[in-house]
Amino acid sequence: MDLTAVIANEIVDFIYEQCGYHSIVCDKSARIIGDSAKTRLGVAHSGSQRILTSNQEVAVITAEDAEKSGGTMKEGYSLAIKVNREKIGSFGIAGPLAIVTPIAKVAAGMVIKTLREDEVKQTLRDQVHSLTAALGQAATAIEEMVASSQEVASISQSVSTKAQQGYEQVKATEEILEFIRRVSKQTNLLGLNAAIEASRAGEHGRGFQVVAGEVRKLAEDSNRSANDIQMLLQNFQDTIESVTEGVTESGKINLEQAKHTQDISEMVEGVKKVGQQLTQLADAL
Repeated sequence: MDLTAVIANEIVDFIYEQCGYHSIVCDKSARIIGDSAKTRLGVAHSGSQRILTSNQEVAVITAEDAEKSGGTMKEGYSLAIKVNREKIGSFGIAGPLAIVTPIAKVAAGMVIKTLREDEVKQTLRDQVHSLTAALGQAATAIEEMVASSQEVASISQSVSTKAQQGYEQVKATEEILEFIRRVSKQTNLLGLNAAIEASRAGEHGRGFQVVAGEVRKLAEDSNRSANDIQMLLQNFQDTIESVTEGVTESGKINLEQAKHTQDISEMVEGVKKVGQQLTQLADAL
């Protein structure tokens, strides 16, 4: 923790306004960084050097000492400013010792209190800044998640629609297969009738009987193929139904996720507002 010129001058100006006695604040190098008279800023102070470079805690100039100095010294009181037992500077005030000694002690305490308050405010600002940055990243991630969820939901809807179209096409194909079965059945009856007629014709109908047999075989093959296709279509239909159910469920989950993500986004915005209020509070302290 280091003394700053801003804090040093705030304290010496306040003391002068309230008491009418000039004072100074020196940093740990004994250089004057606060001066109510504004005449010695930047100057190294000998009394402060003795305090900061030795075990000496205070420096006292009596009225007698001041008179003997021929005007080079003024009656007054200086003491170390300490934080956690470490000397970080000194405070000095000129005036009657009986009056300025308690003032100096109070002023040194004011410096320490102000430093600690500034440190707390800076820590608060840093924490708020870190929190704001983290919330900014979280908000960006949430926006991406919402967009992604909406995109997935849209894709799920599209896949579901396509699956439904495929299901309807399977149904239409089943109607065609049923037509093929009817044709196959009629062809089989036609072949059977032809075979009967060929057997009645005897020797003259032998060739026709061969053709009738081929017609019946073709009908049986068509019927068998139709049944095989029916089984494949049934399996395909079952698969489409499973895909549709899965996509529908996925779409519901994604919509719920998008809603929860939106809720989190609103919470993040609420915390960001709290962070702004904390920043304002830190500035107001």
